[in-house]
Amino acid sequence: MASFQKLSGGSTPGASQQDGQFEPPYDKWRRDDLYHLAQQQGIENRANMSTDELARALRETQ
Repeated sequence: MASFQKLSGGSTPGASQQDGQFEPPYDKWRRDDLYHLAQQQGIENRANMSTDELARALRETQ
C-alpha cells in the first residue's frame, strides 16, 4: 500500500497534464494499487481486469 500512497500524493515524476488536470502515470503502478483505487472509484468488474484494463478504466473516470 505504500506505493499507492506515494504515487497518489503530491507531484509524481512523469505525470502528464492535460487541460490543467493532473493525471498520474498509471502504467507505472502495481495492479494491487490500481485495484484499490478502482475500488474507491466504484469501478465495476475490477476483479476481472488486467493491469492495463484497470489503468484505462481509471483514466476514463477522470
